[in-house]
Amino acid sequence: MYDAGLSDCHIQILEQFQVRANLIVPVLKGSELWGLLCVHQYNNPRRWQLAEIEFVRKIAGYFAVALQQTEQLEQNQSQIALLAQVAAQERALARQKALVKITNRIRQSLNWEIICQTATEEVRQLLETDRVTIYRFNPDWSGDFLFESVVDGWKPLVGVFPTIADSHLMENQGGRYAANETFAIPDIYRAGHADCHVALLEELQARAYAIAPIFEGDHLWGLLATFQNSGPRQWRADEVELLAQIGEQLGIALQQAKYVRQIQTQSVELKQTLEELQQSQLQLIQNEKMASLGQLVAGVAHEINNPVNFIHGNLAHVNEYVTDLMALARCCQQTKAQSSEDIRAFQEQLKTVDLEFIQEDLPKILTSMKFGTERIREIVLSLRNFSRLDEAEVKPAHIHEGIDSTLLILGHQIRACSDQQPVEIVKNYSDLPPIECSPAQLNQVFMNILLNALDALEVTTQAQVNSNNSQFRDYIPRIWIDTQIYGPDQVEIRIRDNGIGIDEANKTKVFDYFFTTKPIGKGTGLGLAISRQIIFEKHGGELSFNSISGQGTEFVIRLPIQLKK
Repeated sequence: MYDAGLSDCHIQILEQFQVRANLIVPVLKGSELWGLLCVHQYNNPRRWQLAEIEFVRKIAGYFAVALQQTEQLEQNQSQIALLAQVAAQERALARQKALVKITNRIRQSLNWEIICQTATEEVRQLLETDRVTIYRFNPDWSGDFLFESVVDGWKPLVGVFPTIADSHLMENQGGRYAANETFAIPDIYRAGHADCHVALLEELQARAYAIAPIFEGDHLWGLLATFQNSGPRQWRADEVELLAQIGEQLGIALQQAKYVRQIQTQSVELKQTLEELQQSQLQLIQNEKMASLGQLVAGVAHEINNPVNFIHGNLAHVNEYVTDLMALARCCQQTKAQSSEDIRAFQEQLKTVDLEFIQEDLPKILTSMKFGTERIREIVLSLRNFSRLDEAEVKPAHIHEGIDSTLLILGHQIRACSDQQPVEIVKNYSDLPPIECSPAQLNQVFMNILLNALDALEVTTQAQVNSNNSQFRDYIPRIWIDTQIYGPDQVEIRIRDNGIGIDEANKTKVFDYFFTTKPIGKGTGLGLAISRQIIFEKHGGELSFNSISGQGTEFVIRLPIQLKK
């Protein structure tokens, strides 16, 4: 090294290593200098032979090749690791998709059979196994296969394989599965199973299997099992985890199916209850109609009775007049013979008949009887308009006609409300269009509200009779009826009285079924409750009231001009 012309610092470095001669060959990694291959002679100088130099060069070349192979191996290993990672991610994505698909099917479907069939098919395709089954435990912990997806060529188990009475599962009530454990066996012949267990698995055509529990709430309901029939299989942890997740989702589906059955049962019961309530409601409405009909008939009977009595009372007079006139007519026919005796008889007959009075009174009686019959006809027509029994349930109708018909029918009650003076009806009608409604039902509402107003006025007028209080001295019982357009598409009817009003404590009960402040036998307590139902439920309207105790009550009805379809 002393004859090589090296620098002093270089010589000092070599002296530290006791080097007297060295041979240095570059080691290339591709086209780049990776390092140096150094051969040292320590104890004395050495002249390197060409063969030695060539040998070291070959060693450096081999080393360079090894470096490249090592780098390639590392690259290959990295690629393999990356591919394995990608494959794992793809498997995880596929598992997630399958899990999402089954979960969505569970959420979308209420059919337990469809859910189970979908789950077994999806799991079998995803895990690429020969069979996936759903197995249900019986109360004694024996079990049966309920659903399966199986590759062609393997015999089915569902509906074919008999009930399995596994002594271990029966004695331990589900064994490890009751503790929510999964179980995977790569080869039944290397698992240490008892001979009877292996024989059972052979009947199932299984060589490898993985099982996850299915819970219904806290109760072990059954098992989700996948079988590899064609040969052993080393189950991956992610495959067993997927099986466990699907088992959990099937448990949720079980709970959901149970809730659906409960809801369906409750729905049937509620439907029956609703039908019973509707029947009861119809009966209540019928009872109220009969009660209203009783009042209506009483009033109508009184209204018709007056003209009927008048007509009946005058029939005797008319009969007498007609009899006398018929006798005179016969006498007139007999006088044609010009017999003196007949003439004298006719003159005697004229003395017994007040012909002038008959000429004056008979037309009056006939006119009065005609007026009475017209009054009866008017009452009958109003009764027909009130009931609307011959018309469609829903049709365009004029509100004022219904109110007027109701007032006419209640004419007797209006006049009989007070012994002192009849109730004064003040009508303030606006120009309203026909509204789409059930006229008979609305007339029932008008009658209920007006009857309540008349009852309140009767109580007030009775208090007037029994009291010397000056506030009753100038009291006149009144009912105000106002109608108007309300908003763009409604009409409003206000019926107000100056009766006794409603106590504050009773205001919240006014529309309650069977609530009444009337004496027993006078009211059913259904009128206003049914009226509100007719307005709100049947017509989509509103029925409210304002009342001040001792001053009166006002009911406000708002109805749409056209019913919502």
